[in-house]
Amino acid sequence: MGGFNKTITKMFSDIGIDAKFCPSILQRPIESNQWKMELPKIEESSWKQKNFRLVLHAQDFVHWHKNEFCVELLEIEKHYTEEQQTKIIFIHWDHDLRNRYTSYIQCVEFPSHSWELVESLKAQHSKWKSVYTKSKKKYNFLCLNGYPRRHRNQVWHLLKNEKNGFVTHRTHNDYTKAPYAKYDFDNVANFIKLKSLYKSASASIVTESIYSDGPGIITEKTLLAIAAKHPFMCIGHQHIHQEIAERGFENYNEIFDLDYDVIESEFRLDAAIQLNLETITSDDFDVEVAKEKSERNYDFLMNNYMQSIEDRANKQLREIISKP
Repeated sequence: MGGFNKTITKMFSDIGIDAKFCPSILQRPIESNQWKMELPKIEESSWKQKNFRLVLHAQDFVHWHKNEFCVELLEIEKHYTEEQQTKIIFIHWDHDLRNRYTSYIQCVEFPSHSWELVESLKAQHSKWKSVYTKSKKKYNFLCLNGYPRRHRNQVWHLLKNEKNGFVTHRTHNDYTKAPYAKYDFDNVANFIKLKSLYKSASASIVTESIYSDGPGIITEKTLLAIAAKHPFMCIGHQHIHQEIAERGFENYNEIFDLDYDVIESEFRLDAAIQLNLETITSDDFDVEVAKEKSERNYDFLMNNYMQSIEDRANKQLREIISKP
């Protein structure tokens, strides 16, 4: 996380913030849909300094209780006074958190996980670049489901028997025969192990980390499909495809029916599969129409995405500092 730490601390320094930066406040294990947190005790004299800010980095996605409040932010509020909270900046991954949370703590979106993923992809490009070389495709789509979650279980159940797709599930597949039987928490290392699979398919059905009607994130699961130059459809939080577009990528409406994106969670997953099953399982499945779009998405990921994350965070920070 060294590159991220240097980038974020420089960002604060450049706009005149005297930051006490806590790079990893979320502590394992997770209990009852809530992270344990390590929150620092700050001397009273520091709180009184005009340019002082306590910067808390949530290095993973946070939890929402019944889509009403962020559990981790509530815990931070209990730890500090209201006056102190006005000098706290919460760095988070979730896309819509700063619009949903309206109390004293200031929220800044900076998905460090995605930023660091691209940093690592660029550094190790020679090890995986063969993933997008032209080759005959064995499968129409990949649907890789690692950590078991309810929506992934459902997708696996709906797609497991489709001969034109490669669908995995950690608790149902024989993982001794899978390229990622020995799972690595380094996502680029996993991508390198899986490059033959990505190379064997035309597109990706991505089951993201969060499936809800609340705030969500775009993780390595979507970004690696983009790195492989795969057209993709995501099964994740509501409006994920809208947010993908807002963050600079192009969606594949010419291949997939993405109308399900606006549907509430109770019905969204079934709609996603029903609207697209005939297309993704067809013997005539063809993604050539989106070839140039895939090139543009890849180019944006590798050359502009990190800077776009920094620019968004920088803009939000400057808005915070400019408030009276």
